[in-house]
Amino acid sequence: MGFAGIFLQSPFKNFGMMSISVMIDKMLKILLVDDSEFILQRVQHLLSGMGQVQEVRTATSAEEADQWIEAYNPSLIFLDINLPGKNGLQMLKDIRSNKSIDPIVVILTNNTLSGYRTECMQAGADYFLDKAKDFASIPDIIIETAGKFSFGHRSNN
Repeated sequence: MGFAGIFLQSPFKNFGMMSISVMIDKMLKILLVDDSEFILQRVQHLLSGMGQVQEVRTATSAEEADQWIEAYNPSLIFLDINLPGKNGLQMLKDIRSNKSIDPIVVILTNNTLSGYRTECMQAGADYFLDKAKDFASIPDIIIETAGKFSFGHRSNN
């Protein structure tokens, strides 16, 4: 894991320089849940160059994702709504009802009607992205999420 030192100049001469180390990279475990191999590959490619990402796992169904969530405890989940079997909205509700985990959940979908957006946000989604136009937002979400985990706002076991 990498560390970045932040040096602060104290306004008091007797205290000199203070150093605070902050872990800034290789901290996020990410689960991508989508039945489209193209979307999985596109997001994996986008994440591959980001220093904040420790590991990326993929699932093509809600059932497979449930197994990964149990075994992997991801800090961030990208979740499609249309999945084989249980849909992504029900999966989101299940994630939020499980008090032993608290991942950031990003809905990444083609179903961008305002009703879906509202329902997902009310069910506990942290972000709602349109697959067709919001891919550029993903790096900012990774950086923001890494900041939340590095300063202890959420756990990442």
